[in-house]
Amino acid sequence: MGAKKRKRPGLPTLDPYLAFLIFAGVGVGTLRLGIEVRSVILWSTLLGLCLYHAEEGGIEARYSLANLGYGAAIGLIVSLPFALLAGDALRATSAKLFPAASRAALFQSLVFLAAPAEELYFRGFLQRERGLPSAALLYALGMAILFLPAFSGFPLILAAVTGAMGLLGFIYGYVYHRHGLSASIACHAVANAMLFFAPFLLGG
Repeated sequence: MGAKKRKRPGLPTLDPYLAFLIFAGVGVGTLRLGIEVRSVILWSTLLGLCLYHAEEGGIEARYSLANLGYGAAIGLIVSLPFALLAGDALRATSAKLFPAASRAALFQSLVFLAAPAEELYFRGFLQRERGLPSAALLYALGMAILFLPAFSGFPLILAAVTGAMGLLGFIYGYVYHRHGLSASIACHAVANAMLFFAPFLLGG
């Protein structure tokens, strides 16, 4: 159950679909920026929208070490086979998405910025208000917006990546439904690390 909403004088309520349109607008407006700068702006936009929403309704994390462990385990189970079997493809994808990032910066962005920002909005806000199917679908669309500059000349690859992100969004949503936001953040962080960072380590 979500936290009880309280009235907030002077500020309008933020609908989760309107928040997504704001995110999409920022995505379109920043297409000419560098990929890494644009990614940080988009993740920061999600955080800002969630902070605005939290003023009204709160965000329930359901934090516990057991929930973190559950989420991390699901993230590892889902992503490790791909990291081992499709390392070259994942390494090429990660290099395309984050072309100038050092390995330390890549890890920090994927684990400590992308995972919390995306889960706070897509699960803690959108899924809580509109349900899992809407959250998974808009997560896939949001990732297409995020990845568009990297794969604009490769529509089939963009479609494949978007589909994969939609599937991951459904998994994160299931974890959120079962064990809450802290578990889905842990799941997302581990999956990001295994899919986009570990292939560089496994590849030497």
